[in-house]
Amino acid sequence: MSASFKLPVNGMNNKVSIETLPQPTEDIPWSKARNAVNCIFDDRGRIQFPRPGKTLKYAGDCSWVYKGPNITLFVEGGSLKRLNSDNTAAVVKSGVGDSRMSYTTVENLTYWANAVTSGKVTSAGVASEWGVQRPPRQPDVAALSTGGLHAGSYRVAITWIGSDGLESGAGPSARVEVPAGGGIHVNNFPAPPSYATKVALYVSSVNSKDLYLYEEYPATVNDAVVFFKECTIPLRTQFMFPPLPRAEVLAHYGRIYYVVGKRLYYTLPANYGLQRKNSFWAFDSDIQVIASTPKVLFVGTLNRVVKITEIDGEGPPVFETLKDYGAVKGSVAYDPNGVSAYFMTTHGLVAVSPEGVEELTYKDVAIPFFTSGTTSVTERDGVKLLTFIGQGGTQNPLADDEYNTSELARGSL
Repeated sequence: MSASFKLPVNGMNNKVSIETLPQPTEDIPWSKARNAVNCIFDDRGRIQFPRPGKTLKYAGDCSWVYKGPNITLFVEGGSLKRLNSDNTAAVVKSGVGDSRMSYTTVENLTYWANAVTSGKVTSAGVASEWGVQRPPRQPDVAALSTGGLHAGSYRVAITWIGSDGLESGAGPSARVEVPAGGGIHVNNFPAPPSYATKVALYVSSVNSKDLYLYEEYPATVNDAVVFFKECTIPLRTQFMFPPLPRAEVLAHYGRIYYVVGKRLYYTLPANYGLQRKNSFWAFDSDIQVIASTPKVLFVGTLNRVVKITEIDGEGPPVFETLKDYGAVKGSVAYDPNGVSAYFMTTHGLVAVSPEGVEELTYKDVAIPFFTSGTTSVTERDGVKLLTFIGQGGTQNPLADDEYNTSELARGSL
């Protein structure tokens, strides 16, 4: 399409031949564009040349850029970096690789993950682990002849506490028989991770499986003795473990959801560093996108778009398949209205909201099939611009043959 085009347009149509494009009428004074490359439209359907340019903030080979409410992150040279206020960069985490990075922000913390690793960072750039590794075993326990304990069976378990104060889960407890008036010797603690600052020791009451906090020790402790002591703080993290995301991550109503293949895992409510063993939902095929709208979660797989409601309600969640076609990995963007989200599918761009799914382009535009991509929503002169940039595009057979031939020759796919 050239700058000399005079008629106002209300979008593209590449499904019909150029001779049969819908023409403006007296009632509808609009036309359709056959193609539109490197340009935008104003709110009256007029093409603007040139399109808005760009401003260089940081010169580098950057990928997987994220602009959150209080931080800008990107990957460069295998390191996750934060953009400073003076447009310099600081390393948040090295050795993250170059695979697709996903981010989600909760208050002052941004959680990130890719196929290699994961973590979290404050708006000031202070990085830490996403959750704390669970101790791989319990320390050794042995009965002592003194200590004031009642005779019977006791259980012992430990957790690690990270530098940010978060506590790990705990594995199966160790058991020891103690004589009347005796105590417990605890030693040979497993080596803690470098970010752990404390070890919490939990002990049960006599002949009970319920454990309570006995004491917190420095992470380097390797020897402790348990005497009679009133303990009241229960162990609440037994058999739990930290999240291990490998693709998309998303905060939604007090939990963080993350993708591993066909499974969508979720953390504890209001505790993003822990989850239970079977806290996941399995879908028909690998999950490509997850999107949050008010009280509704959307999941797009390779084959379906699914709406999930009644999460954390009195009954089980409700799953409803709305579309039998696939989503494009990583293509979610959010409308500033706080209600709608957008992503690319094999039926073109769609909008999702608590009401359901709306197809934005499928009626007139046969968008190429993409394997992954990114979407953004911006506003300029009162006009919302929904922009998608795709990777791995292949021709859509629904497009007019002449259009597909010209696109292939131009190399735009």
